[in-house]
Amino acid sequence: MTLSENLRRGLTRGLAGLLLLASCAGGAQARGEASVWAMKGAHNTVYLAGSVHALPKEHAEFPEQLERAYVASKIIVMEVDLDDMDPLEAVQFVTSHGTLPAGQSLADLIGADKYTTVTKLAASLDVPENVIARLEPWAAALVLTQFALVKTGFDAQLGIDMQLMERARADGKQVDGLETVIDQLSIFDARSFDEQTKFLLDSADDVPQLNGDLEHLIDAWRKGNMRALEKQFMKERAQAPELFDELLGARNRKWLPKITALLDGDQDYLVVVGTLHFVGRDGLLELLKRAGHKPVQLPAAPRGSAH
Repeated sequence: MTLSENLRRGLTRGLAGLLLLASCAGGAQARGEASVWAMKGAHNTVYLAGSVHALPKEHAEFPEQLERAYVASKIIVMEVDLDDMDPLEAVQFVTSHGTLPAGQSLADLIGADKYTTVTKLAASLDVPENVIARLEPWAAALVLTQFALVKTGFDAQLGIDMQLMERARADGKQVDGLETVIDQLSIFDARSFDEQTKFLLDSADDVPQLNGDLEHLIDAWRKGNMRALEKQFMKERAQAPELFDELLGARNRKWLPKITALLDGDQDYLVVVGTLHFVGRDGLLELLKRAGHKPVQLPAAPRGSAH
């Protein structure tokens, strides 16, 4: 199995979802609140929905509020326009930017003891050592986390993003993106090797409890439990504050004008981004409120009502 084959397998199954795998989630609460909000423009409604980028088959059903928001919306806006995404572009970026120079190895970069920890994890995930041996730490973390995710039964193809993209394509709805996959990957590539190494080792430490963390977070997502989501956010941020600020707060601030501009349109929009983008003082909800907008969480429809 070559590096290219592994990257194609992993990246073509929802690469955008890999960015926050430690922060994605899963549970099964059918009613109550959900991570879906609405904002009123002069002539339209902009719905905001927290996404889980990978789900197991038994929990892949849309929350009822998300279903309503999707049906009402004419245009779907995601982190990345998955409908037009070229997975090979991402593979090429990782190959060119995430591979160490000739003569240098991951073991040389991070040291023998740390490398042993990484290769033990790789072996447990059935990833041959040669696949990661010359990757930069961020790229090795990405590949290993993807395979760990698959082992848990969580599938990016069943994630909210991919499901919405497939439905929008079938329904003839327009899909737009707030950024590109290269924008996302560049955040990791820009980190120092020390930061990347810490990210890699933290990712390796997190794998044994990955399934449990995902279950807790999906439960909070389905219930719209913002307190639980913020608790998870703070836990993750504590491991790598600068990286998480780049992954969440900085991206939220870049997206804000694009999202608020949708309120000037005459079509209804559904904006879908990772759930943790909505929590914290730099989360989208707080940023929108500070900009004078009023996102309102959608309640569940009354029992027995049609929707």
